[in-house]
Amino acid sequence: MATSSIPKGGRTAAVQRRSAATASPAKRPAAARRSARAPSLGHAGTAIKRGVADTLKQMRVIDAEIAQLARGTVGEALAAAGGAAKELAGVVRDVLAGAVQAAQSAGSEVTVSIKGAPRGTVAGVHDARGSVARAASEIVKTSIKEGNRVGAEIGAVARSALEGIAEGVAEAGEGAAAIAKLSARDALAAARDIGSLATQAVQQVLRGTAAGIDEVVKSHRAAKRPAAARVRGARKVGTRVARTTP
Repeated sequence: MATSSIPKGGRTAAVQRRSAATASPAKRPAAARRSARAPSLGHAGTAIKRGVADTLKQMRVIDAEIAQLARGTVGEALAAAGGAAKELAGVVRDVLAGAVQAAQSAGSEVTVSIKGAPRGTVAGVHDARGSVARAASEIVKTSIKEGNRVGAEIGAVARSALEGIAEGVAEAGEGAAAIAKLSARDALAAARDIGSLATQAVQQVLRGTAAGIDEVVKSHRAAKRPAAARVRGARKVGTRVARTTP
């Protein structure tokens, strides 16, 4: 019988080369894959992109102005009242009700006022050394009650109030988890007083509320760090210049 003239070692190497050639290519890691390209925009798309971006910037400015107004108003009111716990609840209810009525009379979106006012209210209570947890409780209850009075969607109202509280907590440097738990409990209680549909809407919003508020707090603080670092850097430069100036 004829035998192959290829040595055993050579046959093994040839088999390995054929296997390597026919093997399926290795998949690229997820990080190396190309991200989907954004669609190229024509004249109309570019115009709407620019217009919507400008509008969103204006909304952020409005939100910040409402928050600043609420912060100053709450701080002054509580300082005049001596920071009493009884007065705190009344001031918070008054500020939130006023914000909702302002949005209603201006024909504006209620949730914009509800997000800005809680943010400033929490910061104002912190400035006056009041109980932020109690303020958050009053904020969600009043927001849901006033939102229902003007016919706003309760789930959106609850979400805006909780986001505003989270941003206020971030500015105040308070602990987020305990305040989130208390706010969620009181939001659900306020919704139950309205009805089953409101309860279901708030329940959907409240799923993962503590984690959600904690993430908002972290992102809000992270966004503030670069600005704070720039201020500290400017102060250090000013100090060095002052020391070296004859």
